[in-house]
Amino acid sequence: MKKNIYILLFVIISTGLSAQINMVSKKIFLDSLNRETTSPDYSYTRVITNYSQKSARYVITDFYKNGRKKMTGSTLDRDILKKDGEFICYYKNGTKESVINYLDDHKSGKEINWYENQNKKSEKQNFWDPKTKKSQTLILNYWKEDKTQTVTDGNGEYEETEGSISQKGEIKNGLKQGIWQGNDVSKDISFTDSYDKGILISGVSIDANNVKTTYSSLSEKQSGKKTSKSK
Repeated sequence: MKKNIYILLFVIISTGLSAQINMVSKKIFLDSLNRETTSPDYSYTRVITNYSQKSARYVITDFYKNGRKKMTGSTLDRDILKKDGEFICYYKNGTKESVINYLDDHKSGKEINWYENQNKKSEKQNFWDPKTKKSQTLILNYWKEDKTQTVTDGNGEYEETEGSISQKGEIKNGLKQGIWQGNDVSKDISFTDSYDKGILISGVSIDANNVKTTYSSLSEKQSGKKTSKSK
């Protein structure tokens, strides 16, 4: 009899706790571009642990389909991801990918990145000025996957891949300097850019049809102005 009573109490308590967790949390499904989806072919899930409570910051955790963590941190908006504070990202196998600090959805402070084999990849320092709305990233140290260090104390040769864009060039005093070459596989273009103290001053891209586009700023590069066809 006592055993049955304990079992009943356990079920009631468990049900109550589950209801409480569901009340304060929200789970959504995301596609490969981190857009909310109802498709069964979702790529990730996101849990906002204190969703129903009014708060200055909300804790979020993203998970891969295999159940392992993809990312964890805090957002200033429970419905729109506005990163604030420390964010930790993980590879699909569970190893750490990066630790990055944010201020009002902008990188601010120290940033560390690792390769999937857990060899350190880079150390950076990010700056964000909320008054001028300007950001800057200093590349402090960089290692290839075989542990060869090519950037030391802000100087050396650097390679990076972000999404579909890969590029490489010189780092001087933590900033891009001189000629940088790269490609964007999503647009099927190659490009050559010229930097001075981290600022893009000129560049040219060539697409699969040999159409050349020149630009003199990052905004022009992104908008694709000054187009001419190569002869």
